[in-house]
Amino acid sequence: MSTEWPGIDTIKGLVGEPPTEIKVPYKLLEKQQLLLFEWNPLFIAIIPYCFKCKEPLVWHHNPTDGVMFHCPKCNRRWIKGEGWEKTDEK
Repeated sequence: MSTEWPGIDTIKGLVGEPPTEIKVPYKLLEKQQLLLFEWNPLFIAIIPYCFKCKEPLVWHHNPTDGVMFHCPKCNRRWIKGEGWEKTDEK
């Protein structure tokens, strides 16, 4: 018989203190979008969580200040990293 874990319990804490700003490369978001298109028809959601707080992140749609997500609990921010320059020019 398999062992069942609630999804949130699969988040393992990181060693040390994460930075207050974390750069997200554009290629990573592209991969997430591909996975999203595959999982949506199966009724599976992709919800980014803060590893430190185990809180769902707040999304910033079309961010003008470079902030893509933030944690409502610890205020960590995930910002545009490498590869976003091309998309910002559009």
